[in-house]
Amino acid sequence: MDIETRTVNGNIIPYCVSIYDGTNLTNYYLEDYESSVDLLNSAVFSLIRRKYNKYKVYLHNLSNFDGVFLLKVLCKLSIDTVPIIRDNKIIEIEFKYGKYVLYFRDSYLLLPASLSSLTKSFKVEGKLNFPIFFLNDENIKLNYSGEVPSINTFNNITQAEYLKYCAKFKNKNWNLREESLKYCNQDVLSLHKVILYFANFIFDLVRIDISKYSTLPSLAFAIFRSNFLFNTKIPIITGKMYDYIKTAYTGGNVDVYKPYGVNLFMYDIVSLYPYIMGKFELPVGTVTYFEGNILEYVKNPFGIFKAEIITPKNLNIPLLQKFHSLNNIKKTVTPLGKWTSIYTSAELNKAIEIGYQIRIIDGYLFEKKVIFKEFVDFFYNLKSKSNKGTPEYLIAKLILNSAYGKLGMSPNLEHHKIINTNELNNNFNRYTITNVIEIDDDLILISYFKDKSIDEIEIEYSNISIPVAAFISGIGRVVMYDYKTIKNNPPYYTDTDSIVLGKNLDAELVGDSLGKMKLEHFIEIGVFLAPKLYGIQTKTGFISKAKGLKTKNLKLIDYLNLLEKNSSIRVKQDKWHKDIIKGEIKIKEEDFNLKITDGKRKLIYDDNNKFVDTKPLVIIEE
Repeated sequence: MDIETRTVNGNIIPYCVSIYDGTNLTNYYLEDYESSVDLLNSAVFSLIRRKYNKYKVYLHNLSNFDGVFLLKVLCKLSIDTVPIIRDNKIIEIEFKYGKYVLYFRDSYLLLPASLSSLTKSFKVEGKLNFPIFFLNDENIKLNYSGEVPSINTFNNITQAEYLKYCAKFKNKNWNLREESLKYCNQDVLSLHKVILYFANFIFDLVRIDISKYSTLPSLAFAIFRSNFLFNTKIPIITGKMYDYIKTAYTGGNVDVYKPYGVNLFMYDIVSLYPYIMGKFELPVGTVTYFEGNILEYVKNPFGIFKAEIITPKNLNIPLLQKFHSLNNIKKTVTPLGKWTSIYTSAELNKAIEIGYQIRIIDGYLFEKKVIFKEFVDFFYNLKSKSNKGTPEYLIAKLILNSAYGKLGMSPNLEHHKIINTNELNNNFNRYTITNVIEIDDDLILISYFKDKSIDEIEIEYSNISIPVAAFISGIGRVVMYDYKTIKNNPPYYTDTDSIVLGKNLDAELVGDSLGKMKLEHFIEIGVFLAPKLYGIQTKTGFISKAKGLKTKNLKLIDYLNLLEKNSSIRVKQDKWHKDIIKGEIKIKEEDFNLKITDGKRKLIYDDNNKFVDTKPLVIIEE
């Protein structure tokens, strides 16, 4: 299914829908209906029939876009509509109408790439050229017929492509309705072929039905469990033990060390987490709790421990990171000083090696084993044997990089359901309700946690192992630490699996195999202002990065100017405001203030108030 929209006065409005089931192609166009709600109602009603009962209906970007329009329509049609919502994103909508049920899914969550790139990889006919900005003029009628819209109403089209497109209409009018339907139809035809190929390929490869899984991490982990787990017992942790170990799961390390440099080298490590999963020992088997400094009694204990940490005083690049609130914002920092926190033994062993004083207070011991080797080898070999740009290569790469994601997910997730207003009190008695949102006078959406039985707890935790996730991310930080501390090769900037260095790496560290470094860019001039905020000039052009912002209009000079203390740049950008309950998306232009931020390391300025270096923060008192 695909929904095409137009933007009028900042409001995004559905105006065209196409649905394809592999045989039948149906269309719905706003000109034939009173409103976009009526348009969507008709499209949904066409699916409420016996032949589609229990079908999965895929939309590419249901989570952030199409689902916003669909959910309210579905709620109004049936109170038996159950959305799965995570972080304000719609993962799935279960829709029951009488004796029939449909599941609306996001194909992007299974195949996280644009539809355009998927069609190229899967060798199916791609998206058509279409003037998507043409309809944003409120004066354009849906029955428009006339000249081909100008080139600036198209997105990412060359002059040659535009002239070729215009040639199709040399002796006839360009018709908005006809071209909209062609464009929308092509999207559903292409998506159907992509998903069908993906489903058949996965089933032939590992005998797994993709329709049972709504996200790629859940599918990848199901493949691992059914085909590669064998007799190994992965520890499934719940309750207070889960809360304890979760503290050790802090994600990748992102830091700025030096804000400016020339002739630098940016490297990415090849598949960091799959490399760790395939090579390193991870927690398995029975869990044993202990109290006391086990280092006095056991050599190289393996587990997750609460420890009192005292760092070396003059360490410029610390290893151990922890959550810390600074200016009421919770961040991970790698400080100096003294504190108590929870870490994996992999990190504590490395910390002791570089001079940290560690006193363990208590913790959990695990058995250990390399548990993902066969899984990683299987998909890495498939990827290696496949040509880049083929479906096999893309699928192997996606599966390889996704299994880790399921391990660290929180099992304590909110549930959501639609109820009548008069049922609210009964639900307050049954659940811990966290939010109540009015849909209309009679319907409300409640978010809640329910009291679970032992069986339900085991089911919700069954595909989650926080000790394994903590070890994988912890070992990842240790692996990256060795690159940050290469003698006479200072780091400038580092992310979870990438690093910018002052000198080239030795040849034996570089390559295309798992765990090797790959040179991404030779940087002629680099400016690193904060985590996820940098500009680099390469031989092929300027690359601008600012998390959450579109920075294509920023130049190198803008980043250089930001090195001056207290300087900033105002960036105007359209921001989408989604309202799942109202079923609408509005676009508003907003100002963003781009500037250096501290909080991860202490910023150092020279006598001319220019940002020139950083050094670790120091925890004076816990």
